[in-house]
Amino acid sequence: MKRQVRNIGMMIVILVAVFAGVAPAWAATNQAIDAGGGSVTLTSSGLVTVNSTALGLVKQVWSAAGVCLASAPSDATCNGGVTTATVAAGTQLKFVIFVKNSTAFALTDVRFQDALDISGTGFTYVASSMKDDGTLVDTSTSAQIFAQVDVSGVAETDAVEATGTNYASITGASNITVGAVTGQVNATLSIGANKVFALEFRATKN
Repeated sequence: MKRQVRNIGMMIVILVAVFAGVAPAWAATNQAIDAGGGSVTLTSSGLVTVNSTALGLVKQVWSAAGVCLASAPSDATCNGGVTTATVAAGTQLKFVIFVKNSTAFALTDVRFQDALDISGTGFTYVASSMKDDGTLVDTSTSAQIFAQVDVSGVAETDAVEATGTNYASITGASNITVGAVTGQVNATLSIGANKVFALEFRATKN
């Protein structure tokens, strides 16, 4: 019996301390104090414009054989751009969630979470299957990201470990968090300039 893999991007939340869009900035009037007596008022500084780049958060489903089945958002290199796929009950799948930092600045305290559907038509998480990788550059393809984390990813333990080295954890068989997410705090995650952080875990179709 075949069942539909439903909206794989649903319930993905990214909480990142980065500004979106272009923010206005105002000139500042400063004053310098001379320790020897007297003072001078500086003229207003020039306007400063802050530009930012949105982070790309992607969730994909791969077969055990390494074939991309679906991606959210749509990725033309993944099964022609589909966002859903049909698999048989009992099929074990590999889920990959990755964030691309396409800026020249390192990001600190990056957080995101995924709620795995564990209903009768959902999935069962495979214990101790999480691993991560943060070594690739942001121009890497989805296939390259999958291959890297799948083969060379650093194993996680599933446990919440705020003071340890685990960036990811799972609680209640469904709630997966990465970084210092409130309520399920893992090690604080930083992503280097022009780098990708990827998390892989496995689950079986119910």
